[in-house]
Amino acid sequence: MSTQSPDSHTPLPSRMTDGRLVATLPDRAMPSLVAAVEVMVQEGVDVVSLPVAQAEQVARLRGIFGPRACFGIHDVDDDGQLREALEAGAEFVSLSGPDQELLDHCHQAGIPALVAALTPTEIRGAWRMGPAAVVVVPAEVMGSGYPEAVLPLAPGAVVTARGGLGAYAARRWAEAGAVALWLDEALIGDAFRGGPLGSLRERCQTFRAAVDEPRD
Repeated sequence: MSTQSPDSHTPLPSRMTDGRLVATLPDRAMPSLVAAVEVMVQEGVDVVSLPVAQAEQVARLRGIFGPRACFGIHDVDDDGQLREALEAGAEFVSLSGPDQELLDHCHQAGIPALVAALTPTEIRGAWRMGPAAVVVVPAEVMGSGYPEAVLPLAPGAVVTARGGLGAYAARRWAEAGAVALWLDEALIGDAFRGGPLGSLRERCQTFRAAVDEPRD
């Protein structure tokens, strides 16, 4: 049974809603982790989400970057994984599906939790559960017109988007009202595996410009 009022939503971290870009790191070895995160933070991509398998890196990164960046965990789908994320010091968690018990635990811990959904019905249902926001994922599967089509069908919901977003798609979601965009391969590339950090910097600048440019 939920301990949370349907109208009670722990707010997202201010860095996420201010900067609007979330670097979504892959579940693989990342030998260049710290150097790559430093470049992203310098370029204004200062919210970073790690997979559950890399949860132990959150405490390390928070120790290195302190208040310059915000670190969370994505794809949490059970109580053990949530415990790992919270013990690691995650500043937000993204759940892989609608789980009221996990949401309640996050609410009790004061940690913003996001819930994955895709269709208008799923988005509305997820929002009624009381998360900080809904993550539309995979955001690109429905095509480039989906942001403008789906968000008006979930009035009042705080929505973010994740999954295969390039700069153009990120801008479309931002203009439609998504409060944050989760960026994966199009941003990350090979930078965390020893790839050129100059190229990562350029990609950060491209995405930053895409969501910061004034609308026509």
